[in-house]
Amino acid sequence: MATWSYLIYEILGAAGSTGFLGYLISEMLKMQFHVNIPWWFLALATTALIWTLTHHGVQLSARISALLGGLELLIMLALGVTFLVHPGPGSTYLAPLTPSSSPHHFGGILAGMVFSILALSGFEAPAPLAQEARLPGKFIGQAIMLSLGSIGIFYIFTSYASAIGWGAGNMAAFASDPNPYYVLGHALWGAGWWFVVLAIINSAVGVGLACTNAASRVMYTMGRAGTLPAGFGRIHPIHRTPAFAIAFTQIAGMAAILLVGLLLRPDYIFGFLETIATLGVIVLYVMANLALTRYMRSEKPANFTVWQHVVAPWVATLALLPVLLVTVYPEPSWPYNITPYLFVVSLVVGFAYMQWREWRNPGALRRGAMMLIRSGSAGEVGAERNEPVGGDLTLG
Repeated sequence: MATWSYLIYEILGAAGSTGFLGYLISEMLKMQFHVNIPWWFLALATTALIWTLTHHGVQLSARISALLGGLELLIMLALGVTFLVHPGPGSTYLAPLTPSSSPHHFGGILAGMVFSILALSGFEAPAPLAQEARLPGKFIGQAIMLSLGSIGIFYIFTSYASAIGWGAGNMAAFASDPNPYYVLGHALWGAGWWFVVLAIINSAVGVGLACTNAASRVMYTMGRAGTLPAGFGRIHPIHRTPAFAIAFTQIAGMAAILLVGLLLRPDYIFGFLETIATLGVIVLYVMANLALTRYMRSEKPANFTVWQHVVAPWVATLALLPVLLVTVYPEPSWPYNITPYLFVVSLVVGFAYMQWREWRNPGALRRGAMMLIRSGSAGEVGAERNEPVGGDLTLG
């Protein structure tokens, strides 16, 4: 069920970014150049780009992700510094740090944590790539912790600077604006506003690449274990990538984008799909936290510590549960009020499907778990023997 939640959040999380990028670029072209390109066409084009890059190899897509991500970080850091140098109306440098500045005080801060969890989700994405890494037992853990720490600091800085730049006294307008960074970039950078658009495009493409790589590798392992059809466990004979799993990820994401954008409205795509994704990631993290204690006590007793494997995960779980509550209560406005029900339906369907697969293929769930656990040690053995580990699914 943790895996099923993971796939929900990876597929819909990437779809929300890709679909919303199509909407934003379409609206920008209308306003700036009076050019009318349908949002769905731009979303399809972005999906095709992500599909192509991930299909041709994790090394190519990972390097492009690093390049785009680095460029995006530099642009947003420069924009953040500009915000601090040119504060907006009513700004004080202490206002964003004062809980009383929140209209609903700590209740508003708690609700805002929903966006923080959504923003930080994905820090664990290197883990499914363990089968394609050198010395994964060492480098994957370092990558995850470096990602969480550095991006956490980056978000704190840019969030603080954004409040200052917009105007701490008028944050309601910031929250209601569909693209406040585009507005601020226009106002403060003049012709340089294109850099902000470039950062937005980089962000959506980078999210799509990372989510597709992670989700497809999980589905690849599930296909090999028997918890998904065998087609998911096959790799491309030339590119050595799980081509079927990558294709399924992109097609499923595009279906979600079109359903929300055409049945509702395109400006709902991000909020609607990302709300479901946030519910998925909260359930995933809670289940992983609770499972960690038992796993370490039974499987790795020599490495078990109370602080790391009991206190830390249970405190984290207690912090996540109130955020889960504010996501569903008080009831959000339409159409976001139906997102919890859709998520529950998807979990029930997933549970029934996984039980059916286990009934048809006894032991599939256990095999899937052991495959994920062994991937790290297998990679290290291959590296020690100078085998070509680190390519695209060379261990597959």
